[in-house]
Amino acid sequence: MMKLNVARLQEFFFEGSLWGYAGGGEKIIIPDVKKTRRFVYYRGELLYRDEYVVNGEYSGGSTVIYMDGLPVWLMQYHGWCQNDNSDVLAFLKKVLTKTYQDSEFCGGRGKFGSWTSDDGSLVYENHPTLPPSMEEFVYFMGYERIKTRVWKSDQSHEVFWHRYQGLLLGEAE
Repeated sequence: MMKLNVARLQEFFFEGSLWGYAGGGEKIIIPDVKKTRRFVYYRGELLYRDEYVVNGEYSGGSTVIYMDGLPVWLMQYHGWCQNDNSDVLAFLKKVLTKTYQDSEFCGGRGKFGSWTSDDGSLVYENHPTLPPSMEEFVYFMGYERIKTRVWKSDQSHEVFWHRYQGLLLGEAE
């Protein structure tokens, strides 16, 4: 079995993610498969590929890291965004980008805990099943969501959620 350098793969994950969806990378449109998008990033023998599908408010996808053409790490995610709201998705991208720039691995998604939008109208929450750590990159799962804030009460309304999971496809070095 191939021994994998987890720190190196995690660093490459952040790099690839910043070239992908969150960082506004170039989307590859799959011609014969409607509503499917792919982002690809290469460095040496490593390949990062994120592919997702959207069908109205629902979406799902996977991110795979390959080494020498073999899959070595996988993350899957699926969820919902009310009305496919562009403001909510822009906020999600901002949270993801900041997390990746800071090299924080929180289930492959946004910051651990909660994060509020600049105008205070949206709150992002990430709830990985394990606290963030280097070992989490080896096996993880969790739930993220975005809620609107209602200023006149303590109530909020969920407008986005994703479940995610992933693992190292080999033995850690």
